[in-house]
Amino acid sequence: MVGITWKEMITISTNLVDILKDPSQYLYHDSHQTNILEPNRDIRHTAGLISDPNIQLICSDESFSIAASKVRTSVVNITCDQISPDIKGAGDTTFDDPTPNLRILGGIGSGLVIDSRGYILTCYHIIANAKNVYVIPFGYDENKLKATIMTTDKRTNLAILRINCPYPLPAATIGDSDLMEIADIVLAIGNPFGLEQSVTHGIISDNRRDLLIKGIVYKQMLQTDAPINRGSSGGPLVNMNGEVIGINMAIYSTTGVYNGVSFALPINQAKRLMAKYVP
Repeated sequence: MVGITWKEMITISTNLVDILKDPSQYLYHDSHQTNILEPNRDIRHTAGLISDPNIQLICSDESFSIAASKVRTSVVNITCDQISPDIKGAGDTTFDDPTPNLRILGGIGSGLVIDSRGYILTCYHIIANAKNVYVIPFGYDENKLKATIMTTDKRTNLAILRINCPYPLPAATIGDSDLMEIADIVLAIGNPFGLEQSVTHGIISDNRRDLLIKGIVYKQMLQTDAPINRGSSGGPLVNMNGEVIGINMAIYSTTGVYNGVSFALPINQAKRLMAKYVP
């Protein structure tokens, strides 16, 4: 190279090797200048180069997928032979009541496997006017299994069913709804309009909402903007750890379909019923 002696070329090569070994020592920035060749500075203005196999990129979409996969196989479709339409109560906050048309689409609601022996948690209003209730587990090729109603609780709008399944069912992991804060991300999983195991997402809009529905006050409900439609009731509301923290059951709407406001019963309110009827 013209104008550079061989001794200078050796010095440049040595400096390049040092820079490649630890480039963080040569990075310096202040408000006046940028100098990349200051290896002997006492104060370092950067955090340095960190190499650790535990460092990885985080993708929110991937986190959604992981959380959903932990619960989705525990969500079941609930149907029946016949159902009578319920009388709509006053006000715009209602359960997403099943209708005869919804049954034709493939199901009247959703449920959650809470025990591998065939115990299913769902909403009372789904089965209240249904004749001959059946459960279709995830991946069961739409084979209906006759369900026995173990108990119902109008106060919490819950019901526990049981089916005899030829294999153990994947039970969901139950979380702690008291830990949910406003703006926490959640997933809603259910069978809206008979579309099995559909997943939507949103946030907790409020975690202490009291609702009056059909003459009953439901205390401290979880409000969310995760879409819930007819057929979604009885499905789980899930945190980002893949734990069930609520049971979807109501919407605020003037049209009868999702309008941006949904409600779920905190799972902690269901634990007493589950402990009593699931041995």
